[in-house]
Parts: sequence; structure tokens; C-alpha cells
Amino acid sequence: MKWPLKSSPVPRDQLPLYNLMYLHAPGIENADSTILWGTEIDATGLQDWLDVCRSDSPVLISTSHVLLQATAQALAQHPHLNRRVVGRRVFAFRNINLRLAFQNPAHGGVDVVLVRSAEKCSLQQIASLVWKTLLLAHRGGADIERDRRRMRSLPSWGFHWLLALYRWLDRHWALPTVGRLDDLRCSAVLVNDLSFRNAPPMRCYKPTRFPDESISINITLGPMEEKVVVRDGQPVAGTVAPLFVRVDHRIIDAYQLGRFLATLRELLQHPAQMDALAATHKLSTAESSMQRTDASLGDRSRKTA
Repeated sequence: MKWPLKSSPVPRDQLPLYNLMYLHAPGIENADSTILWGTEIDATGLQDWLDVCRSDSPVLISTSHVLLQATAQALAQHPHLNRRVVGRRVFAFRNINLRLAFQNPAHGGVDVVLVRSAEKCSLQQIASLVWKTLLLAHRGGADIERDRRRMRSLPSWGFHWLLALYRWLDRHWALPTVGRLDDLRCSAVLVNDLSFRNAPPMRCYKPTRFPDESISINITLGPMEEKVVVRDGQPVAGTVAPLFVRVDHRIIDAYQLGRFLATLRELLQHPAQMDALAATHKLSTAESSMQRTDASLGDRSRKTA
């Protein structure tokens, strides 16, 4: 059993007024609390970085892995986005965990892989974890597949009422995760990489609101395409890719979303810096752990004395 959320909600005096209005609005089920912001990234640096990584890395590096790493580092710089709504309160997640949607070739449907503490992971570590999960899913050997088969085997009425009960509990209580299926609730972000082969150009994308309230942010990267861009005041041919971010207005506002998206865009356009950022977060966590250990030993020594 794990507790994905912090024990206390975010204090009300730290939430902006208009966020509180969305949070406490009557009939919120019928209100649209979604903000969607779309932009483009210059993908030239991303393509060059992928070529470098693929020549040196023992595992195949894809756009999905860079998108996961950039999202984690952007969340580390904007931790107020790593939250979710429970009832009429806002809770922060203990860790930066990410979900990545992928198509499972075994049954043709969409599955999700969970990357824990993603801001501390190098690009190779993220890629290794994702490929291992994809391989298990392709072979049908993942433990979670048994749970999914059991869920799909339920009759329609049983599936409906079980989902309704689970959703009611999840919406009103900061529950722990107790199984493999609900373990995905420990992440606020769903990442979509739709830059797959033969994907058409993307001009607009509206991610749906999933019934699970824990998904507060949806990040989607579209397919790359050649366009005329302006560099140093001159029109040149360049590679661009659309980037869309959907967030919950009960948690953040458009200004916060804009700053987060600007950070994410900058990281995707200059991805070479992210492994150094991950190493810094990992070192900072290790130092904090050592400080807590030293403080605990000091307390024990004083009590003994």
C-alpha cells in the first residue's frame, strides 16, 4: 500500500481566487474547467540530439523518451502543477511520476506505462524502462495483464457499478494505491507522443477528460513536418512539431500554464541539458536523505545521553 498524495492539502490561501471559484462551483460536473494551450517547437535540435543518443546509447532512444524526460524536468521547475483535486481540496503528489500512453500490439488497444521519480532518471534509464514494459506487454507477460483480463471479463453491469464506486471514492478521499491497476493514480500527468510513422500533420488536438480525476495534465506531441521558419531574420526550411498541453483550471491558471509550457518547449528544443538536470535532482535527493539520517542519529544520541 502506497500513499501517492501528501497527507495535507494545499492551504486555501495559496490557491488563487479564480481557481477556488472553479473548485467550489456548484455543478462542477457540468462546468468546463479545462485549459488547452497549443504551440510549436523547433524540432531541429531534438532531431540532432536523437541522432547523437542513438549512436552512443545501448538502447534505442525515441521521441517519447525525450518527451518524458522534458516533462519531468519541467514539472521539477514548476512543482505547483504536480497536483490533483480531491473533493473540494487540492493535494500535491509526493513524487514526480509520469504516465505514457502507448498502443499495445498484442490487442491493438492503448495501455499505459508508469515512470516513477522521472526527474531523477537519465534518458537511457527512461528508455530502458519503457522498452522493457513494451516488450512485456507485447508478449502478454506483464503481471498487470492478468488484472486487465479480469476487469474485461466482468459483466457490463458489474463493470459499471465497480467503476462508479471506485470513481466516487477516488473523487472524495485521498486514497492509497493497493493494486497494480490503481497504481497509475500516483501520477498527475499523461504523456502522448503522436509523432508515429505516417501520422498526418496535426493542426488541432483536444485531449479528452479521463474519468480518473488524478490526471490533471495531458501533454501531447504531434508529428514533425517541414515548414518555412524565420532564423536570424531570414526564412529557411526547418522542422517543427506541434505541442499541446491540457490542464485543470481548478489547479492552475493560464499564466502558470504559459510559463510551464515555455519551459517544456525550451527543454525539447535544447534536450542536451536534461541529463545534467536529472543528475542534480538525484544528488539533491541523496543529500537530503543523508541529512535526515544524520538528524535522526543525532536525536538518538541525545536521547541516549
